[in-house]
Amino acid sequence: MYIGVHLCGGHWRLLRKALVLLVTGVCIAVPMEGASADGANLFARSWHEGRVIDAERALPITPFYTRLGSDTATEPGTLVRAEPAHDFSLPPGVTATRILYHTRTADNRDAVASGVVLTPSGTPPGGGWPLLAWSHGTSGVATNCAPSLMTNLFYNWEGLYEYLMLGYAVVATDYAGLGTPGRHAYLDMTSNATDVVHSVVAAHAAVPGLSRRWLVVGHSQGGLSSLGVAELEGTLKDPNFLGTVALAGASDLEDALDSVMKVKVPVLNGLVAFWIYGVKTVYPDFQPKDVLTEKGLAIYVMSVEDGCSAASGAFAALSTDELLRPDWSRNLYIRKFLQRNRPGSRATYGPLLLVGGGNDVLFTESAGQKIARRLCAAGARLQRKTYPGLGHDPLVYGSLKDQMDWIADRFAGKPAPNDCPAG
Repeated sequence: MYIGVHLCGGHWRLLRKALVLLVTGVCIAVPMEGASADGANLFARSWHEGRVIDAERALPITPFYTRLGSDTATEPGTLVRAEPAHDFSLPPGVTATRILYHTRTADNRDAVASGVVLTPSGTPPGGGWPLLAWSHGTSGVATNCAPSLMTNLFYNWEGLYEYLMLGYAVVATDYAGLGTPGRHAYLDMTSNATDVVHSVVAAHAAVPGLSRRWLVVGHSQGGLSSLGVAELEGTLKDPNFLGTVALAGASDLEDALDSVMKVKVPVLNGLVAFWIYGVKTVYPDFQPKDVLTEKGLAIYVMSVEDGCSAASGAFAALSTDELLRPDWSRNLYIRKFLQRNRPGSRATYGPLLLVGGGNDVLFTESAGQKIARRLCAAGARLQRKTYPGLGHDPLVYGSLKDQMDWIADRFAGKPAPNDCPAG
């Protein structure tokens, strides 16, 4: 999700006609006719402004997404259907394939999720294209907020396309409830991580030429999800899973909520509203009216599923103090959700790279330190990198070379660095 001048100290925009990557000393110029390069731009200052943003990138929800097939419970990862996709603004030569596949909900019911598989130009290397499972940040909670229903796949050049230019295939889940019928379990790390893990199985069924070896890369909401993947793999222990990259991960929700309350930037209120929606998805007995003010509830009911940037913009009309009731944090379901989404409570599998921005007001340096200590205590092997002066989205660009070096080393079989204290 793109956080602009108010939070990052300046717009972090790339050229609309070309992207210049400085990776391992090589300059790669990529022409992009008609494609926005602003990255994951979610936030809007009003409902009307958000409507314009949503309309500019929207793709129609076709029968591909709505015809789900049999109601019979099916093995997660099973491919429902796949089709070539030609309606995205992609780098030259990149091939896109939409996928629809089975996954599981928070209460272990069968569900269907959508996504897209992207492969680079050219012939895959021996063993197939090295595969990255991309876990996206906040795009909204409405059905039409699936990245695969956006011309720029939501993230555009903010990490996503760069990976393809550097020779990696990508499978990018939308998460269940985005694109497909049902509710999206926003910020529920296990639910979102489950969708990621099963997207890898579906990708191999849909697209030839992919390596069996893979790792997960996630940003923001997807950073939390990627940590959820590491924890799921603590049980699954897939020998082909090589590790986790968490970029500005929503890794400590309590810290993040405190940050939103402190900075008092109304444009962030939509994130809190989406989170309330996610709590309701995981705990159907939860009542949003128990934690939202009357003003907040009225906008929530009318707007939380009314678009993506539009929904975010609708909540910018409230001051931060007008959104939540004073006793919101004592709600039983809120406490249960926060406890459920607490990385470091379970053992992980595979090495981790935790990337944070020194100027990130959402997932702060203190949150990064806290989650690293928890993961180390749970036996993780991790490297943590912080980029002074960079905010929530700029760090995705600013950390690119370090990301790619770390990822290349995992595919090369090199030992992963470890910042956790010995013993």
